Amino acid sequence: MADIRPFRGWHYNLMKFRDLSQVITQPYDKIPKELQQKYIARHPNSFVNLILPAAPDPYAFSATTFKLWSQQLVLARDADPAIYVLHQDFEIEGQKKTRKSFVAAIRVDEFEKGTVLPHERTLSKPKADRLSLLRATRADYEQIFMLYDDPQGVIDKTLTPTGEPMMKATDDYGVVQKVWAVTDPAKLAAVRKALADKVTLIADGHHRYETALNLRQEMERAGSVPDDAALRFKSTAFVNISDPGLVILPTQRLIYGLTSPKWNDIVAGLSKWFEARPIKDAEIQSELAKAGTDHVFVLHVGRNRTWVLRLSDKAAVEQVIKDHSADYRDLDVAILHSLLIENVLGIKVADIEDHVAYERDLAETLAKVDSFNYQAAFIINPTRADQVQKVASHGERMPQKSTDFYPKFISGLVFMDIGDKERL
Repeated sequence: MADIRPFRGWHYNLMKFRDLSQVITQPYDKIPKELQQKYIARHPNSFVNLILPAAPDPYAFSATTFKLWSQQLVLARDADPAIYVLHQDFEIEGQKKTRKSFVAAIRVDEFEKGTVLPHERTLSKPKADRLSLLRATRADYEQIFMLYDDPQGVIDKTLTPTGEPMMKATDDYGVVQKVWAVTDPAKLAAVRKALADKVTLIADGHHRYETALNLRQEMERAGSVPDDAALRFKSTAFVNISDPGLVILPTQRLIYGLTSPKWNDIVAGLSKWFEARPIKDAEIQSELAKAGTDHVFVLHVGRNRTWVLRLSDKAAVEQVIKDHSADYRDLDVAILHSLLIENVLGIKVADIEDHVAYERDLAETLAKVDSFNYQAAFIINPTRADQVQKVASHGERMPQKSTDFYPKFISGLVFMDIGDKERL
């Protein structure tokens, strides 16, 4: 079902760039203004100049820069189509892990075809921005993150790397990236065959996938697009859902723009659904860790104004979250959005972008509320990989930012040309 193909990757000229750590970046949606400026100052050829330029017309600037860097041999292109094996070595909570993946192109199909499944809702603004960039550059700069099910690890065994990696870099969080190019026709064919009957699941990068789909549909309306045209594909990093290095972190919700909320009254009103108990800020993580199979959240509205909320009326979930599967109703993030954000706070789904912001780091989340930049924060446990798979199999989408897979796939290692003449 999944059409996977190798491609001739663009990357930094490895004869000129010995230390790629100086030019790689986090993905565009993880680069705030301060980090953007840091990247620009770090190196004149930083990849941020392609994915998120600081220019009056960022899209034209990116297109011009791509052309210029290719002429100056800042960038180079591989002679043969390849699948790029990518290993990421990292440490989390004192444990050392390696997440194994490979980068290839996947045919972009409508979700209705069932080849590629989403698991989150998307926001409109990021898709418009990325579509403008794709139109201007015709370069697929950043991979999306896709999960596939291979419990026996057949594909990982096929792609077991040998020798020194062709690229190695360390990102801002100390994650070591290692890349090998696999060009052996037999191995490429074996991977394509192994994935041909698989349904893949978007773990991260829904906006970029839908943007690639929008561009393909746009080009089809404008004229004939060959079946093997590169723009019918999206560069993708594939990870086995059984990989021991697969880590999901929680994403906290920051609330703003409410009219004079009275938090003591709001918490008192939650008693029909939740057991609410005040806790110290230092107890947040331990309280969440004790959740077990219960649905537990933390509401923080200021320094030492924090409550742990434990769902006591599970029947309320079925009353409020209708027309969804039991697997969906069992998600902490679904309960958080439906019961607490939408029902209690009255924030409509259509207005979510005007009242909810997202933050991964717990300390930063608390600081943003304590400094009065935000009115409150809901702190949650992470969604599990098996939950993501189950919900997606029902054709359902979780609220946006339901998952935060760590580490991110960095930008600047390898990317794909999707110009009019490119074929795969």
